[in-house]
Amino acid sequence: MSIQTFIQHEILLPRLKHNGVLVVYDPAQRYRDLCLDLASDTRKVVDATESSIESREAAIRILGELGQPNSALQELLVYVPARVPLTDEAKQADPFALYAACGSLSRKGMETSI
Repeated sequence: MSIQTFIQHEILLPRLKHNGVLVVYDPAQRYRDLCLDLASDTRKVVDATESSIESREAAIRILGELGQPNSALQELLVYVPARVPLTDEAKQADPFALYAACGSLSRKGMETSI
């Protein structure tokens, strides 16, 4: 098993299945391709690397779709090439903290930083 496969199948996917929404903060951009490869018909991946505004729009649209009854969509992973916000002030300034909180509340999960 490769390291990439291990991270995907033993770390990210179990957390996604448990939480429904997962934010991966990765300032060094080591895990970008690994996260993008997780996209599927039932799992959407939003990449905030290129455009913060477009990725926020996509994430909020997908989050709304997740909340619809009988939706085929089951999970949302948001990839953010930045440091995880640690303080309350940093979380307030982070436009993606909302999704980390949704994952924490939706299925009794936890925020993830790799």
